Amino acid sequence: MRALVPLVFLLALLSACSGADLACTAIGSRSGVSVDVDPAIAPKVDSGTLELCWDGRCRTLDLELYPSTAAGETTCAGEVCSAQVRQTGGKHTFGDVHDLPLTEIQATLRLTGTESVTATLPLTPEQTYPNGPSCGAGGPQQRLVVEASGTVRAG
Repeated sequence: MRALVPLVFLLALLSACSGADLACTAIGSRSGVSVDVDPAIAPKVDSGTLELCWDGRCRTLDLELYPSTAAGETTCAGEVCSAQVRQTGGKHTFGDVHDLPLTEIQATLRLTGTESVTATLPLTPEQTYPNGPSCGAGGPQQRLVVEASGTVRAG
């Protein structure tokens, strides 16, 4: 009987927690296409364009590439932790497209610099859920990855 008391308490606690409403924050997500450039080719490109076409119309976005970063060494003092940001050697950008559809589109990426990269490929943007599916949708997005060889793929 003593073993049942903690079990009953645990079940009651889980039941109470599962019935609680999840709070949805006011966070959103931008509609558009991100571009990530591998560190091996990043020093050779500095800007570009992204042409997106669907429903018989196209739009061209000017792209400015920025240094990519990642979390580096993490240190903790008591309950407070921090991470240093370090550059990865890669580059990235995001092109805003407010009416980006959730259907297949045609994308042409052109990067320029001491080398150039040009690729045309189909993309299908995906719906994002910045707070999870129960809190509603954010903007549709797609990601392009420029590999060290200059090959471009949907990511």
